[in-house]
Amino acid sequence: MRMTITRPILLVVISIVITGFIVVYGIETLRSSKPKELSITVVLKTNNLRSEFWQTVRTGVKAASKEFDVKTEITGPLTESDTEEQIRMLNQALEKKPDAIILAASDASKLTPLVNKIRVSGVKLILIDSPIQNYTAESLITTDNVESGKKAGTALAESWSGGSFKVMTIGDAKGSTAEKERENGLKAALGNYREIENIGTFYFHGTEDDAYELVKLMLISHPDLQGIVGLNETSTLGAARAMKEVNTAGRVKLVGFDSSIYEIKLLEEGILRATIVQRPFNMGYVSIETALKALNGVKVSPSQFVDSLVITKDNMYTQENQELLFPLVEK
Repeated sequence: MRMTITRPILLVVISIVITGFIVVYGIETLRSSKPKELSITVVLKTNNLRSEFWQTVRTGVKAASKEFDVKTEITGPLTESDTEEQIRMLNQALEKKPDAIILAASDASKLTPLVNKIRVSGVKLILIDSPIQNYTAESLITTDNVESGKKAGTALAESWSGGSFKVMTIGDAKGSTAEKERENGLKAALGNYREIENIGTFYFHGTEDDAYELVKLMLISHPDLQGIVGLNETSTLGAARAMKEVNTAGRVKLVGFDSSIYEIKLLEEGILRATIVQRPFNMGYVSIETALKALNGVKVSPSQFVDSLVITKDNMYTQENQELLFPLVEK
């Protein structure tokens, strides 16, 4: 017996089939329109585990990455002065075509051609800690290094007990804009004291051992040297080692930058009179936050300052300073 399908039933069947196609198509469309997972590559001045400053920046990056659910890759040379290795790492990062790159440039001029290449590629670039010569990034997140240098100069001058006072400055990267700005601020502060003689800034371009050798030589060749400013953690630690060996820790006043556990110990021992402490966690966190805003078309400030504090043996035990000196660093 032949079954006849009435017109109303046929219309219902066709309607069900069409609805099914619409549902399936809708699901596939939703899947295909799911927001792309953003990727950000972070290239630090150094990813050395011994550098607590940069490891704390790294912790800030990872905290923001987790909060905003963004994929990040963090890399960096073994030493802050290895610009060639940083250039190699940047080229490698660019080949992977991330959505954004966050860079702490080790040299203000040598990296200019490469950051221009990044601009042409369409990858968003956020700079932290140091600017690049003749280049304006989406945003620069840094400490006011000139002001920090002034704080270091004032701290050194406050340790001076009168009479002539011969001092020197030590840094590890002549091309570092951050160190140059700190040096300029330091000179401005020391310029207010006629009796203070700054014999110059000396660079070691390498490791803590290189800083130690340089300062040791300076202490021996300048027995009347009374003050030293280390422009970063590496130079500060190297200077302290040399002062201990030459047995000048009681006579020579040392002021440094950053807040590694080794520097905290030097503060407690009285070898380090003061250290200028930045907020590296904030720097790392804000860099990810800023990169995501830029990627989503939100206008970001071209420069953002993270403040710094002068930490001494007298104030290091306050609650605020304890939180700053002992951040939870994720290794």
